[in-house]
Amino acid sequence: MLGKVKVKLVSVEEGITALGFRRIVSIARKFNPDSQVYFLTVGNLYSFATHFFPSNHLNYSDNDFDSISGEFADADILCFSSMTASAFYIEKIIQYVKKKNPKVFVLWGGAHAIIYPDQAIKHADAICTGEGEYPFDMFYRAFTEGKDYSTTPSMWFNTGKGIVKNKNRRLDTPEELSYFPHLYYGLDCSIFDLRRRIFRRFTQADYINYNSLSYRTVWSIGCPFSCAYCANDVFLSNDKDYGWIRYPSVDYIISEIEKAIAIYPFISTVIFYDDSFIGIPLDDIKAFAHEYKKRINLPFLVAGIHPNFVTREKINLLAEAGMNRTRMGIQSASEKTLSFYRRFTSLSKIKESAKILSEATRHYGLIPPAYDIISDNPVESREDIVDTLMFLYELDRPYTLTIFSLRIFPYTKLWDYFRRQPEMIDLCGQTNSYLQTKKNIANILLYILAVMKPPKAFFYWVLRFVKGGNERQSSHPVFYLLVKGIYLSSRAFR
Repeated sequence: MLGKVKVKLVSVEEGITALGFRRIVSIARKFNPDSQVYFLTVGNLYSFATHFFPSNHLNYSDNDFDSISGEFADADILCFSSMTASAFYIEKIIQYVKKKNPKVFVLWGGAHAIIYPDQAIKHADAICTGEGEYPFDMFYRAFTEGKDYSTTPSMWFNTGKGIVKNKNRRLDTPEELSYFPHLYYGLDCSIFDLRRRIFRRFTQADYINYNSLSYRTVWSIGCPFSCAYCANDVFLSNDKDYGWIRYPSVDYIISEIEKAIAIYPFISTVIFYDDSFIGIPLDDIKAFAHEYKKRINLPFLVAGIHPNFVTREKINLLAEAGMNRTRMGIQSASEKTLSFYRRFTSLSKIKESAKILSEATRHYGLIPPAYDIISDNPVESREDIVDTLMFLYELDRPYTLTIFSLRIFPYTKLWDYFRRQPEMIDLCGQTNSYLQTKKNIANILLYILAVMKPPKAFFYWVLRFVKGGNERQSSHPVFYLLVKGIYLSSRAFR
């Protein structure tokens, strides 16, 4: 029988999706059903206001940090999970917690600890540097039994004799993924109330506020591509096996969704955030489509669509099962830029895949597919940007666009490049959201193309004013906000 300790687990991010965190919570609750769960939100990533004003984050005062830390200071094990954008909040909370109770053991996991381990370990007693399910199991058992936990794989420890850096455990197998408990989605947790400035019980209204009527999950993990801008490039450099698309059984993912709907019966759509959902083999796509239609029968979005994996058979199977939205990465239609991104997809394949998606949209009455585009790249010339705009102008409709301003993940190939070109991008100064695009003519045209195909004369007239990514150019805030407002309203309506 494991010893009982007071465990508190905290997600700090722009919302409550926190899929990796929810997995660890479900494992912690297996050992210790009394483990307490908290959500501390620093924004609402999926709200209309966030997309319109993406760099507006919630401000926490010193009094807030003091109050928050008071909730956590009596823990034996205090676990945090965050992306890098939320790391500052965790650093502050740990500082306040340690002042109140230096004996609290602080464990930090999530993307930030994996990508920035040297930074995270400065503030925590331990960090998780890889997939955390089995390492957390091993650490918890050793900690509660009074054994040496400092040899736990996939974890670093901040000890009195220095930092112990253990190698990462091998990645979880499909069989192991099928064995894990489902993502935690219970109501027996707390959320920080931004109006009252206290933690209170989480409610279904909180779920709707952050997730609307959708259920967000992943079926598969891993991506075979190593695009230079993507965090997957870091994961692959840590372990080449991350390119293997791994996933639990069809029954496992369907059962998980059924359990979530039982807790939140108002769920009306499911969103799959897999990096490479469409890369799952055809036979398993068929089995999934059959079971999903029979047991869930709700509309769903597949966000992880790579042009290289799109086939008409897969798309039709998913559409017949209930898929009503798709999202595919294009990123650029400049061959030079695609090469720079190490995105090895031909323009002809992108056109072919887009045609398959647009045909399915018309045939099944789907919401228009969304294509990811990366803007604000200082390496791109005017010709590169114009190539993308003209490609989109002629691309099969209907579609919309998801437009991201270029942001550099640390330790990716893009990070290595711009580290050697500091005059192009201030890597330390990239603090605003990737949704915050520059208010220039090129981005204005992207938002217009996301909504409609403008008259050719107007399009080519405006195209004359497009400039290269590193050229001095005018800002058009009024025109930009007007067009972006129409774009966001159009997407919300659809």
